[in-house]
Amino acid sequence: MKKILFVAAILVCSMAAESRAKAQTTKSVSYLSNAKSLEKALSLFDPFGSINTKAVRDFKKNYPNADGEQWYSFKDGFAVKFKEDGLQHMSTYSRVGNWLYTIIYYEEKKLPENVRAMVKSIYYDYSITMVEEINLHDDQTIYLVHMQDENTWKILKIADREMSIVEDFNKK
Repeated sequence: MKKILFVAAILVCSMAAESRAKAQTTKSVSYLSNAKSLEKALSLFDPFGSINTKAVRDFKKNYPNADGEQWYSFKDGFAVKFKEDGLQHMSTYSRVGNWLYTIIYYEEKKLPENVRAMVKSIYYDYSITMVEEINLHDDQTIYLVHMQDENTWKILKIADREMSIVEDFNKK
């Protein structure tokens, strides 16, 4: 907010100085003449509006075959959604461009055999509807397995060879 006010003050001062100056050319400053244009100019200085170049470089290095990337800026960092090898991904970065984690979304058939066996050994009557594979910065992988049967929806968390129920909903 302070940054925006500072930029606004500079723009106002430059407008005042320009109106007093006897310039040889008549340069138009129409972009500063109405409130919407001024607001648009100030939005260029929004600290959450630009993506950190370190994050972009890291992304391009680690995902050279990414397709359809879309970047998002939020208070604590950045996220990029993209497809790679036909799978939907989302990677997140801190405000300073450090990679935090990546989530890969896929179906049951892409789930690693050992994880699928662990889930199906207990929940054999459930069908797996979606898997979220979360890869963290310390080489840890967490699986969130979304599943359902006739009466319930469940989300299981599998990490470090341990399985727990994260959410359990009744359909009726």
